[in-house]
Amino acid sequence: MHQPVPVFRAADLRACEDRAFMLIAVGIESTVEVHPEGGFVVLVEQPMLAHAQHHLWQYEQERTRRPRQAEVRFTPQPRAWLGSLFYVLVLVAVPVALGQDWLRRDPYESATLNPALMRAGEWWRAVTALTLHWDIGHLAGNLGGGALLGYSAAQIWGNARAWLLVLAAATLANFIEALIGLPGYVSAGASTAVFAMLGLVAAFAWRTRGQRFGNPLARWGPLVAGVAMLGFFGAGSNVPVAGMPAPDPFLLEDAGSTNVLSHLLGFGCGVVAGAVAASARGARAIRSLPTWLAAAIPPVVLAIAWGLAQQPS
Repeated sequence: MHQPVPVFRAADLRACEDRAFMLIAVGIESTVEVHPEGGFVVLVEQPMLAHAQHHLWQYEQERTRRPRQAEVRFTPQPRAWLGSLFYVLVLVAVPVALGQDWLRRDPYESATLNPALMRAGEWWRAVTALTLHWDIGHLAGNLGGGALLGYSAAQIWGNARAWLLVLAAATLANFIEALIGLPGYVSAGASTAVFAMLGLVAAFAWRTRGQRFGNPLARWGPLVAGVAMLGFFGAGSNVPVAGMPAPDPFLLEDAGSTNVLSHLLGFGCGVVAGAVAASARGARAIRSLPTWLAAAIPPVVLAIAWGLAQQPS
């Protein structure tokens, strides 16, 4: 048996482990041991020394040409609960306004996601449908899930930017759903936004963990977990087929079948938005947006959309 000889030495254990892993990947057996004079050393068998040195030289050249991208780090943003509180108030305001007869038009006629009417120009339905629910059970589920996931997103991007991302991703998902135009149904509910939040948080974790760990399981774990949650919780909202009478929003009854497409599109759009926002260029673009503007856009868009939904037909 050949005597192991040192091929690389460093004070940092991680540096030695990285190089030992690289050597093993190209078929050269190596070990990492503590050096008697301090630090750590990578050992290979004597006949493989020149071969190992050549691969280490190539490794160092590659690291010089392609410097490692800086990790995306963040400090949890303060008062993230404020955005979730605003979300809850918005969702609750619609059934309260309906129950108090404050609305001039039936929202189940003017504010649901109806693909045919959206393609005819009623774009506001992509927004208003996110705040309209079929019954109290449907509403309660989206209140809890959305408040929790929204809190997580707000800790990453801050209240204003996080909820702007959520609204953008969920609205885009509704527009895509309208373009697909499956016949015979209308849709409503914040579940599209809830799954957009899930996609945002999962994609951010995927991008940042992927920069920090080389382990594929650590890199893909957040997205796999997001997909698993999508499958487990993706059957939680009700979508009546077209022509059914609008249900009383405070009745605990099933209004129809589950709109899995809305959940899939919401999650997918959230993943895209989260991955872009976690990139270096995307993070710079988001930070360049004034907080006051990011905070103003969602309520203004909601107000305009609901104003149009209440215009006389």
